Amino acid sequence: MAYTKLFQKNGFWVLLVKDANGKYKLVYKNKLKSLVNKKRAEIQSSSIDAKAAIDKKTFVEVYEEFANQKMEDALNPNSALKVNSVNCYPRWFKKWIRPIFDDRELFSLRLLVGEINIDDAETWFKEIRKAGCSFKVACDVAQSLETCLKYAVKKQYIKYVGAIGEWSPIKDKALLPKDRSEYKPNKTPMINRQEVSRLLDHLTPRNNEDIKSIQKYVCISTLAFLGLRMSELIALKWSNVNLDTGRWEVSNTIVYGHYAKSVKADGSERNNLLPNELWKILKAWKIVHNKHFGKSCEWLFPSFSYYNVAITEKAVRDWLVLAYQDLGLAKVEIRRSKSGDNKAYLKVLYSKFKGGPSKTFRHFASTALMSQQKADPVILNDNFIKDYIGHTDIKMTRHYADHNNLDEEALGQSDKERTALDQAIRINTTDKWKELN
Repeated sequence: MAYTKLFQKNGFWVLLVKDANGKYKLVYKNKLKSLVNKKRAEIQSSSIDAKAAIDKKTFVEVYEEFANQKMEDALNPNSALKVNSVNCYPRWFKKWIRPIFDDRELFSLRLLVGEINIDDAETWFKEIRKAGCSFKVACDVAQSLETCLKYAVKKQYIKYVGAIGEWSPIKDKALLPKDRSEYKPNKTPMINRQEVSRLLDHLTPRNNEDIKSIQKYVCISTLAFLGLRMSELIALKWSNVNLDTGRWEVSNTIVYGHYAKSVKADGSERNNLLPNELWKILKAWKIVHNKHFGKSCEWLFPSFSYYNVAITEKAVRDWLVLAYQDLGLAKVEIRRSKSGDNKAYLKVLYSKFKGGPSKTFRHFASTALMSQQKADPVILNDNFIKDYIGHTDIKMTRHYADHNNLDEEALGQSDKERTALDQAIRINTTDKWKELN
């Protein structure tokens, strides 16, 4: 017969069962004592039922398993699941799931995966908001609770998702912030043409032997002209750029240091023309690149610390925010890590381009192309523009650019396309550097 304990806490009658190690574990709770006693009688009459009750997993245990499984699936080279679509789960688990659900002052009982209810979810939601989680992120993490429970159903830990499947913080006014801007989607501020020209002029190398300054200039120029995602930019190899035909392609990404032979989403794979200005810059960069890194280095923008390794996203972000600060568009502070290594890092105190400092260039390229579409509607048609930016639907590009009701026409010739590109993405660059040889 199984050994059990029954007591009342926080309005619930709680049933504990002694496991093989002599520890008591929560197996059932209910506000009605009669139901708890009924469950107690069932467990005491069967050792099999007692073991099954003890073996039930907690919500925290299942979420951790779920997060790890998602990452394992995404890292499988044969899987279509993208790493950057699931790498949020381990991060959320460490920051917002385990610390709150394991807080015994909030959840004094061992919360089993099948027992999490809307009251528990609302308590948890309020606590992560108090801890500094933005409303948008909190809603995303809240959505993952249901996703985790669906995983638990798949694994037969529970029979059904329950009421959590119908719960959404945004539908509950008690959970909505007073400031409506917190839950209204905000666009990343777009960098304008004059600011891009100022930025590239500021980054233009003054010394043709300063390889770091040259790489910084070419890297940011590529970002501005092509409107790439950061994960696409740092994953570029020379095999992705044809300097003879003036074309470039995106087929890979680097996310959290992992090189993936895939892109963010459908439509992100693309093969397009290089604007003439960038074509000249990359030809000059190829000469400098071969001289300093060697012809065997495959990366367009290699690391200075390791041989034949791509530059990191952090390095490019630091370049951008420091340049923004020099132009009066941001304010940063150098701080020291509190961990044992005491490494220096940049803390952004203010930036006009809040969030990812590189995303603004996607808005810039989208807007430049959409604006020029009025002058070249046949050549710069919807298909050409969405393929250039890497969207499956022109609606997303229009959302970036704030343009609507543009006609879709047939694609023109490549020479006309390149001319239209040059007219759209007009950026003044320094001629003398492009003529390096």
